Amino acid sequence: MKAQEMMHTNVVAVSPETSLGEAQRLMRDHRIRHLPVVSGQHLVGLVTDRDLRNASPSQATTLLRGEINYQMDTTPIETCMTRKVVVIRPQDLMIDGARQLLDGAFGCLPVVEQGQLVGIITEIDLLRGFLAAAAPAGELMLVKDYMHPEPYTMMPNDLVGIAYERMQEAHIRHLPVISAEFKLVGILTDRDIRLAGASTAPHLAAHELVHLLEKMTVNAIMTTEVRTVRRDTVVADAGQLFLDHRFSCLPVVGDDNRLEGIITVTDLLRAYVAQHVGTASPST
Repeated sequence: MKAQEMMHTNVVAVSPETSLGEAQRLMRDHRIRHLPVVSGQHLVGLVTDRDLRNASPSQATTLLRGEINYQMDTTPIETCMTRKVVVIRPQDLMIDGARQLLDGAFGCLPVVEQGQLVGIITEIDLLRGFLAAAAPAGELMLVKDYMHPEPYTMMPNDLVGIAYERMQEAHIRHLPVISAEFKLVGILTDRDIRLAGASTAPHLAAHELVHLLEKMTVNAIMTTEVRTVRRDTVVADAGQLFLDHRFSCLPVVGDDNRLEGIITVTDLLRAYVAQHVGTASPST
């Protein structure tokens, strides 16, 4: 399968002059984490939600709300975008795209032809391609060989501010929530935190989240109805859950719903790539 068979052609893109504030709004409204930056139709950079968070005023800022909003709405994203972007061509093979995406740090691959942006491929797009093209392999691999056995966790009464800081420090977007007996009781995502902040203050900016939510506890905003898998679930079934429900992680549970690990879309892509070259190995 080639890139042109998997890519999205209706790409939300911005110009170098687009403000940080407008880029944040586009990501929120379209529920995306990456924005290709184009000049005309030519790709000149890429900006991610993490780039925007890092470029926002720090939590320790002494600026007033109006001053912060002015800064966000007048600072162009060319000040924080990545200029050396890993790209793929429409005729390149899916396996090559998966390797490039896993070796990079962005979670997406702009598709470029003669310098012009013609599409974009995400982790989910690649997983969908592997499930279709490598179905037999997915039936032979088990979740237990690719999951993370000791994920970061939170407890229901922990503060959301602490959870948010943990996500930032560990560069993760999901935290299983467990009881004192290590039983899974929910999951907290970076989106849960953003939505909670938006409901509290509609014009919330990323840099204000910790301050605003520092007194809120995890059980107030976590998701309690959580899809899970078992250690012996086959990778193909886990992958289908990701596609059907648009999850990006699945907690792995054992008897009595005790948390045993977590598996992500990235982990499944690594499994399929490793299997393709005949060197499949457990997650580290």
